[in-house]
Amino acid sequence: MKYKSILSLFIFLLGFGATTTSCEDMLTPDMDRYSEGFSGKDTVYFYLGILRNVQDMVEQNELLADLRSDLVTTTSYSSDSIADIINYQRGKNGDNGLLDRSAYYKVINQCNFYLAKVDTNAVKNNIYYMRREYAQVVAIRAWTYLQLVQTYGRVPFISKPVDNANTGWETNPAEGWATPDNLLDLLKDELEKAQAFEHTLGAPNYGTYNTGSVSFNSSYLRFYTDLIMGDLYLLRGQSREDYVMAAKNYYRFLKDGAKAGKRVTSSAATFNKFSIAGKDYYYPVISNYVSNGLSATSLVSNENITIIPSAANSTFGRVLTKSAQIYGFDASSYNSTTGGENNATDATTSGAVSLRANLRSRQVGPSQAYLKLCAAQTYAVVENKGSSNVESESEVDYYEGAGDARVYANVPTFETTDGKAQYIVKSAPVTNVSNDGEAFNASFKYYKSLYRLSQVYLRYAEAINRAGYPRMAYAILRDGINFEKMPALADSVRYDDVNQTKQTVFYLDSATVIDAVNYIGVDELRRAQDEPLYTEFIDFSSNIWSNQGIHEHGCGTASTLDTLFCYDNTIPQRIADQNALYQALGLSASVQPAQVSRADEAEGEEGGEGEGEEPDRSNYVEIDPEPYQQANQDEIDAVESLIADELALETAYEGTRMFDLIRIARHKDVANPGYGTHWLAWKIARRDVDLLPFENLTQFNATLYSLLLNAENWYIANPEY
Repeated sequence: MKYKSILSLFIFLLGFGATTTSCEDMLTPDMDRYSEGFSGKDTVYFYLGILRNVQDMVEQNELLADLRSDLVTTTSYSSDSIADIINYQRGKNGDNGLLDRSAYYKVINQCNFYLAKVDTNAVKNNIYYMRREYAQVVAIRAWTYLQLVQTYGRVPFISKPVDNANTGWETNPAEGWATPDNLLDLLKDELEKAQAFEHTLGAPNYGTYNTGSVSFNSSYLRFYTDLIMGDLYLLRGQSREDYVMAAKNYYRFLKDGAKAGKRVTSSAATFNKFSIAGKDYYYPVISNYVSNGLSATSLVSNENITIIPSAANSTFGRVLTKSAQIYGFDASSYNSTTGGENNATDATTSGAVSLRANLRSRQVGPSQAYLKLCAAQTYAVVENKGSSNVESESEVDYYEGAGDARVYANVPTFETTDGKAQYIVKSAPVTNVSNDGEAFNASFKYYKSLYRLSQVYLRYAEAINRAGYPRMAYAILRDGINFEKMPALADSVRYDDVNQTKQTVFYLDSATVIDAVNYIGVDELRRAQDEPLYTEFIDFSSNIWSNQGIHEHGCGTASTLDTLFCYDNTIPQRIADQNALYQALGLSASVQPAQVSRADEAEGEEGGEGEGEEPDRSNYVEIDPEPYQQANQDEIDAVESLIADELALETAYEGTRMFDLIRIARHKDVANPGYGTHWLAWKIARRDVDLLPFENLTQFNATLYSLLLNAENWYIANPEY
């Protein structure tokens, strides 16, 4: 069946040089399946117009976040406009197609028009039928403001429709300016109202959207208020309360989502090991990893949460090829019609986008910093050496020099007639590479992923780490939050027969720590269970918590036998590395030694007088338990640094990297003024240095470093009026 669009939509086919009017569009809902009782006066098509406007800005947002980051570099074929963004030449708004702030405000203003007209008290068949759609529009507007503020830093805040050419709001907004510090407050009231509607009623269902090549259920275009609220609290990050509230929102989404299968799976990029003439070789296998949410069409295992689709050709809507083309892939599109010989209405139209690697089109490549970060990782495999699969008969084999296998899914090598190079392929995924990491074909990805599950877990880890739980945050990286592995807190009584006192002592229940992430530790568990909101953001006792570690996606399966990527080794080393960095940058490093807080406390009783009868202890005075240790701030800083690394390894080139760096730098600056600013400037200034992450710390681009010590330069310049 064909679905005719009722909206006049002009489609600019990026790279195809054509402007056409769409006669049917993938964002036209399948009205035969849409049965929620909307009347002719309802706003469903207006809402879909908002989604079209999100399509218009999503690639721009993705590229601006990545091109300014530490993960990219220019090439011999970079255009001036792309090179200027990468090199922080802050051009004026409109200097090139990516510097167009109006694309964001087009979404915001259309949301404002919708919200000014919608009636959330409208009832039909005893249902407040507008509330679900209202919640989505509020969420989309909040998400768009979040992207805008992360890109431009300080922007006009507008919650009322703009319906004339008066530009006074651009220089003197009546509602003030939105910044990372106040955006949450500006959006919170309406977002909380939408959140309540979403939790009670769910989201609207518009059937499926046909891109011309594949179809996506409308549930994948849903914006979740819990995730956006979590992002807003995490961006502000001015207090521990902000981190707790961010964690609470992420936790609520993950807990509810886990019931529907939203958990991190074991689909990983791996290596096969072969030995030839006594030498070991490691061959990458990326098919499972890519197919689990990164491939051209697949949304399996719920890894993708929120997407924006791309059409296969102009017949079906907007084609999003800009990113793929900038990264080096020439795109071509076609459509075909089958059937309809006897009845034109029976004809079926389909289409596809094909990609071809072209070195001369490759304007952006992976940075040395990214490649060296991947190379610095250690790939570990637990090999069973006995007749039964138990750790006592197994050992860990470290694949020396293999690095992180995800690099072959992110930047494989293509060879063309013009030469060989590594291409960024998040918009042009490959599912297989040769033994030496070479790819031969790239597929067009028919969607942009705005939220995916691994990304949400990493932000959740970021929040609970800053809330004072670095060991639990580290578990998300290493093993994954898994209720079967979580240690339980137990207690016993210690008697002092000399002073006639008794005291409760805490320990980890040995029955629960076999094969467990037992490094989480007594102090951290005691702190967690003392939290007033414990069950709302950090309780993992339910069997819905069953995840793999994010680091396992590219570095092998974690095990208690792996002593290299364990907390008690990794964190002291990172503390030492961070201290060395801060000293190299002329900052005062911590005076504390590179050690971590204790992980365990022994079980036991004390105070017996040797053999014989136990003394009467009924009148012993009970004294308070020993106070638990608070989180070590050096540990928190170190774990946060590792989370930043994992965000690069897992979500590289997905349009979030600069936002991640800015957010984490702000957190570090709050905890230790100036440290985050220097950290961000150093990471980006070091992106073209061919050195391992903490090797020769004073080697970096001094000009770029000095430029980025001014936080204003982290952002794209606002328009001048």
